[in-house]
Amino acid sequence: MTLLSLTQVTRRYGDGRHEVAVLDRVCMEVDAGDFVGVWGPRRSGKTTLLRVAAGIEAPNAGAVCFDGHVLTRMGAGERARLLRTRGIAHVSGDWRPQLSQPAVDSVAMPLLGDRTSLREARPLARRALEKVGVSECADVSTGRLSQGERIRVALARAIVREPRLLLVDEPAVSPSPLECGELYALLRSLAKDSKLAVLVASEDLEALEGARRSMSISNGELRSLDPAGVVLAFPDRRAARAEPTA
Repeated sequence: MTLLSLTQVTRRYGDGRHEVAVLDRVCMEVDAGDFVGVWGPRRSGKTTLLRVAAGIEAPNAGAVCFDGHVLTRMGAGERARLLRTRGIAHVSGDWRPQLSQPAVDSVAMPLLGDRTSLREARPLARRALEKVGVSECADVSTGRLSQGERIRVALARAIVREPRLLLVDEPAVSPSPLECGELYALLRSLAKDSKLAVLVASEDLEALEGARRSMSISNGELRSLDPAGVVLAFPDRRAARAEPTA
């Protein structure tokens, strides 16, 4: 079953004189329980692709659909409500905690907006920290965490709500190759959960190991990484159903 689809999505940026299409009529699908990898160098559009897919950023044209809902037709509040509860979780490898607080409280924070007290949220947060392999960091101040521990805490913050889709932007941030390898193994293990689809975008091909489908992004185009290098585009009959949005 298709969980997320991008149809003819275009995202442009400009400085008043020049305009660049970071995403140019991009089409892709992510199925429930899928593990999809996107490779690209720095400034290739990986971050924009994931932000648009998460509903954080609106495309200039095209449609983004999640679980049968067209995100690009929703208002910000309606979109946030849909994604907040068992929806989409977005994680960036350069996440920095804004407050110096115990990691367990940082992970619990996303639950507090649903009439859940901190006391009720902490056991769920500890369970999420255990799932990503840093249960020993629960009572450690976020300011004292290593880079590898921070990204795991960020993952715990993302999965504590039990989302259906996890988007991970550039997990290759640790200076230790061993730590990176362990993190990639964790992402693969999360993807084995049939209830969770994972989309990883990275400049490190090792992060995409084990992905059911792998793609590359450059010059606004999304291409498969199979030997033929086929551009990922849907038939015209599907594109015709997508209405451009501002």
